[in-house]
Amino acid sequence: METSEERTSDDVRKVIKTAKLHESELTETTQVLRFPGPDQQNHNLRLMLLDDNLLKEIEAGNQLIFKGDTDENAVLCTSNKTYDIKEAETSNSLLLVPDLLFAASTGLDETNANNSMEGDSDSSFERSNTSLNKSAECDEEKPPRNIVFKDILDTFFTYYELKPCKPRLSKLRKLLEPTKYRGSELEYSVDKSKLLTYDEIFDQVQSSREELDDELVKIQAIRIDDHYRLLEFDYEFRVLSYLLDLIDENSWSLDKISKEVTLESLKDLVPESILKAMFTFYSEESVVEDGVQYYRYKENKVCRFLARVLLKSAGKFNLIEFLQAWRDSVPEGMTTDESLLAGIALVDKTSTPQVVWGFSENDLPEDINQRFKVLFQTKPKWTVNEISPYIELYATEKLNVNALLTKHARASTQDGVRVFSAKHMK
Repeated sequence: METSEERTSDDVRKVIKTAKLHESELTETTQVLRFPGPDQQNHNLRLMLLDDNLLKEIEAGNQLIFKGDTDENAVLCTSNKTYDIKEAETSNSLLLVPDLLFAASTGLDETNANNSMEGDSDSSFERSNTSLNKSAECDEEKPPRNIVFKDILDTFFTYYELKPCKPRLSKLRKLLEPTKYRGSELEYSVDKSKLLTYDEIFDQVQSSREELDDELVKIQAIRIDDHYRLLEFDYEFRVLSYLLDLIDENSWSLDKISKEVTLESLKDLVPESILKAMFTFYSEESVVEDGVQYYRYKENKVCRFLARVLLKSAGKFNLIEFLQAWRDSVPEGMTTDESLLAGIALVDKTSTPQVVWGFSENDLPEDINQRFKVLFQTKPKWTVNEISPYIELYATEKLNVNALLTKHARASTQDGVRVFSAKHMK
């Protein structure tokens, strides 16, 4: 804007009178806002409403990352949390003006001295009051007003709201699925261009680093030659069998598994990175004797995996026969329990004979509505305990499993037991 076009002290006084304001009620500094010209507008700026945690992250200089492909809703990630981003509209336009003076900072003396908001707030307030008292003089006797020009960077009608959300991790399995490790003899068939490093995975998955690290452990992804990979089911069974067979071969008690002997005995059969990872996945520390740390295999985890091995073949099994075969498949001393089938199998005790069949949570649709549709097509009525393993990943602090069922299912009572069925019955 040219200087000749800028407001003068007389122009400002005319506006004050037109607005029916009394100059005695104003400080002596007038800020004139100037809108940018078409070639000066900055359309790369966005406003975000931050909570205390995000504000502290920024003040600490920590990294915040926007993540999402063109077909995904964007999220914002800190080092350990993920935030959903929603665009909200404002009823009034918002002007972004750098270095705008507020309240006490518009007193004449302070403006001339600092031209900023810096300084002690109490003394600034006193100076502002002094300025107000001075301005009680007649307009004709007043010196020219102190005019400060401020440039508007941009005008906003929307801003981003950020709310904590669960990390969106379903994509992780899809990324790793094509490169499952099936054994060194089958490595020739793997498309090496689809192998992913940690950074490549992090760039594509909508989660923080901490959340991604936790999920990589949960799905048992293994770092092999700097690339993260899943084990193919049959290969995982092969390696687990090697580990469990050593118990009988060495006459170990279940809580005195030697890690050193295990790794040494199997080093020629299984790649080192896979062997160490599998031992970590399936074992935990037990006792220390003579300075040596011993381990035990996680009983429930081993039993669940061996149940999946038996259930892998298609079709339904006689429940009594399955339970017996399952007991026979686990190491001596480990105990199977029907409750361990939650999330990997369904049991029908109303049929004759009673049957069981594989029904894994990992095989269900990601969309919650489609998931409920499949669940009720598979089984018309579910108890809370039966259906929980298949929907609990959608639960949040504010929306637990019972709330999800209230929203997506219809409750009724059957033989004194509360059950849930499809909300819209045909």
